[in-house]
Amino acid sequence: YFEIEKQTSRRLQVSKLLYLCDKFQGNTLYFPRQLDFRGREYPVPYYLQPQGPEWASALLLFRDGTPINDKVAAEWLAIHVANCWGEDKSSYGDRVAWVQKHQSMIGHIASDARGCLEWTKADKPWKFLAACMEWDAFRRKGYGYVSHLPVTQDATTQGLQIYSMLLRDPVAGMATNVLPRDKPSDIYSEVADMTVSLLKQETRPEFTDYATKWLAFGIDRKTTKRQTMTLPYGSTFFSCREYTAEWFYEQTRKYKRVSPFDGETYKPCNYLAEMIWEAINRVVRSARVGMDWFQEIADICIKNKVSPKWWTPQGFLVDMQYEQSTSVPIKTAIGRTIRQHLVRIGNGKMDGRKTHNGIAANVIHSFDGIGGLLGLTINSGKNFGIKNWITVHDSYGTTAGESQALYECLRQATVAMFSENLLEIFRSQIQSMLPSTSSLPEVPPLGDMDITEVLKSNYYFS
Repeated sequence: YFEIEKQTSRRLQVSKLLYLCDKFQGNTLYFPRQLDFRGREYPVPYYLQPQGPEWASALLLFRDGTPINDKVAAEWLAIHVANCWGEDKSSYGDRVAWVQKHQSMIGHIASDARGCLEWTKADKPWKFLAACMEWDAFRRKGYGYVSHLPVTQDATTQGLQIYSMLLRDPVAGMATNVLPRDKPSDIYSEVADMTVSLLKQETRPEFTDYATKWLAFGIDRKTTKRQTMTLPYGSTFFSCREYTAEWFYEQTRKYKRVSPFDGETYKPCNYLAEMIWEAINRVVRSARVGMDWFQEIADICIKNKVSPKWWTPQGFLVDMQYEQSTSVPIKTAIGRTIRQHLVRIGNGKMDGRKTHNGIAANVIHSFDGIGGLLGLTINSGKNFGIKNWITVHDSYGTTAGESQALYECLRQATVAMFSENLLEIFRSQIQSMLPSTSSLPEVPPLGDMDITEVLKSNYYFS
């Protein structure tokens, strides 16, 4: 029932999207943007927009394309093709080689997408279809072909990257590709591998049976992805347990895998969640340390009835105004029918729970938004001659001809921003709002990671 209901909603979305495509096809579109209170930007129009579903954003092209004049630009387009298929965990050379190996398939898809449906097997099928058409057009035209297709470079779990740089954590930096590696690291696989290692080391008699059965059932990157992904934004062990149970239910219900626990689910999933939580702490310890520090600062602000405020590196003021709400009944009469609804309205009192739970996510988002790395990268991009931009939070895109410039300016902006002790600056800003009798905890000890190493990291954004 729920699946049918969900598909009904999606059909309505597609219908509205197709209407907009028919209406605006061939025209230049502009997308006004709005910022939330943390500096994250969103397009105002809905349905057909760059941050929409993959089948919507894949329809958009830059108005002003740039020519593919050399091998570097051509390789960026090939890398994009491979990324859309699902080869984004391999090296750049392997991605280019994958495209060369599958030239025939790409050509068939470009010439007859309805007849050759191989594109539907891609990780991002609609973007892969658009990329195939662009790659085929470039091959036929050769160098000088003007490409309008957005080519994106995505961060490796940007929240964890930011924590690793804030705390100079070389272990987390290596796991999230902040530090250079021969091949890109997959943080979710690393957490999964650590979980498997912890299960193999289990010696407590009451848990050895669970550990053995989980190892037999199989632990992979999908097992640990949501738990790891949400950690930088304030997730707790309770959410880790919830995501673990959801993964297990999906495996047994959707994919019809047989449960090894004879109908028992809560205790086995709770045990596995504990192992995943410990694995995350070992692989990206800086995220846990940083999040706990931010929440400790939030608690002191709550105690003093001070809403946290801070300025981002680009001067954007973030004001965390979380307030409690009161339910107000609203009666509405339509003909002879009277409906009563409850509307929650802020009462001006600070909501301590939301402030405590939200501060870590809000700080990280303020550092990755317009007031942080995104804004600094776009500003720096002017000096690199980049004219085309498409951004979806931790995914930056431009044309293939401008992609190498984006690669370079993004890393230079990162060094410029994170070379400062942003935690100390944040602490001093919050301290200035508190009474002199209140003192904030010192910044956690920093590691020895060299931020400038990101200049050599091919897969920091890739």
